[in-house]
This record gives sequence, C-alpha cells and structure tokens, in this order.
Amino acid sequence: MKRTTIMADEELLFRLERLARRQGRTKAEMIRDALELYVVKQEADLPEASPLMNLVGLAGPDAPPMDLADGRDEELIRNGLHPHFGFTQADDATSG
Repeated sequence: MKRTTIMADEELLFRLERLARRQGRTKAEMIRDALELYVVKQEADLPEASPLMNLVGLAGPDAPPMDLADGRDEELIRNGLHPHFGFTQADDATSG
C-alpha cells in the first residue's frame, strides 16, 4: 500500500471516527473500503469501450502504417463525380 494524505471536513472525520470505534476498525480501513466502493461504482457507470478499439493493432506490431486513400478522389471529381452525393451529372436523371 502507498500512504496518502487527504483533507476532510472536521464533522465528517468525527463521524468517521465514531463509526470506526463502534465497528472496532481503524479510520484507514474504513476510508480504504469507501474508496474501493466509490471506484467500483464509478467504473461500472462508465460507458463500454467502443468495439472498434478491438481493431487497434490487428495488423500486428510490425505492420507499417498505411494510407487507406487510393489517391483517386481528385480524379473522380475531375471526371464529374459529385463530391457529396457520389454520382455524376450524367447519372442524375433529374438533370437536364
């Protein structure tokens, strides 16, 4: 265990000391138990990690970084592909 120091309200410390005496425990034991309960609850309330994070490192530790863009986007736009809708004017039946 590692020692730490905390600041707490006098009234709270008085109540803690009274409880510790009644239960035959030390204040340190009670503080450790309370911290454990708090941390467990906080961890349970956290959202689940994204399943996509499981893909990290999938290619292996020695895989070189890859650029997934094929470099053809400028060519497609030059040839008339709409950058947002993904079709050319010739494909658009509503154009005139």
